This record gives sequence, structure tokens and C-alpha cells, in this order.
Amino acid sequence: MSEKPRKRWRWLTLAEIVGVVALVISALTLWNNVSLRKDSQIEREEEMARQRAAADAKAHVARLVTLVGTPGSDGSSLELSDANHRIERIEVQFPPSLKVPSKDGVLDTRIDADWIAEPVLKLTDGGADTIQGRLPIRIDSHYWDADVQREDSAIYELVFATEGRLLGGRTLKLQGVALKQRHPGSNSAALLDRLWTAERRRLAIPTKK
Repeated sequence: MSEKPRKRWRWLTLAEIVGVVALVISALTLWNNVSLRKDSQIEREEEMARQRAAADAKAHVARLVTLVGTPGSDGSSLELSDANHRIERIEVQFPPSLKVPSKDGVLDTRIDADWIAEPVLKLTDGGADTIQGRLPIRIDSHYWDADVQREDSAIYELVFATEGRLLGGRTLKLQGVALKQRHPGSNSAALLDRLWTAERRRLAIPTKK
């Protein structure tokens, strides 16, 4: 019975080993370069996405109106304006518990102290003559963004102050507005009442008064 031929093993020469190592290193280098290019591409795409998002956010903010109030010399009125937009008109809603009807300022952007003076002075009667408070109001602004007509709804705080008169009694003056919350939604009346209740507590005005 004949014997099967034995396999003969051969050791690699130094040149062959060097060649294999060089091939492995070349493959690893190629893989690393491809991986780096992919990572770099991903980073560039992520950075471009961040820049686009930032630009979109900036453009969105630029389209919004943020009202500032300039009081008249005697504080009897407050003129609302925005540096970047022409305000056409405003609609103002007050906390229902204050029992002040909403105002629709057609072609007017002014808030008069007389709108709130009587109920606010009545609520604060019996306390300190001089106080400063913030009345939450909803302002719907109708304005122009370049040649596009837009609308914006937001909760503002109407800053007011009361002071005593020389001959008795007290007066109320308007000092400014501060943005409180954008997009109040359809339930803004309840939100205004909650905010006003919190402000009355801060001013130590009886909430049942």
C-alpha cells in the first residue's frame, strides 16, 4: 500500500514578510484615510446643518415683532413700537378679573392709562400710595415685515406705577412693557388671570378685592 505524499511547508523569506507587512500597512493606511474622509465629510455636513439652523432661527426671530413702550411725558399713555417693523395696529386683552374690555386700536399703537386706572387704583386703595406693578396683557400686533403683512400674539407685562397727589387721591402712570411669553394660544384669558393673581399676591393686593 503506497504512502500519501507529505505536504512540504516552506518558511517565508524576509523579503516576502516585509512585502506582506507593507501590504497590511498600506491597507490599514487606505482604510484610515477613507475613514478620516468620511468623518470629515460628516463633520462638514453637521456644521453646515448647524449653520443653516442658526440662520433659519435668526431669520425667524427677525420676522417677529418685539414691542417696546415709550411713555408720554406725564405717563398718561404708552406708545408701542418696534425698531425693525412698522406696526399697523394692535389689539389688547386684559385679565378678565380686572373687568376691562378688550381694546382694538385701529391704526393706533397707543395704550392709555385711563383704560386701567380706575380698576387698578380701586384694587390698591388703602395700601401704599406709591407702588410699581406689572399687569399681564395680551397684545395682538398687526405689522409689516418688509412688504409682507404679518400678525403676532404675545403676553406682555404692562409696567405701571401709582403715586399720591398733593391734594389727595392717587394717580396711575404707565412706564413701559416687557415681553413675557410668545404664542399664548387660545386659552390666554385664563393665563392672564393666573399671572395677574400672582402679581397681586406679590403686591399684597387682596385677591378677593
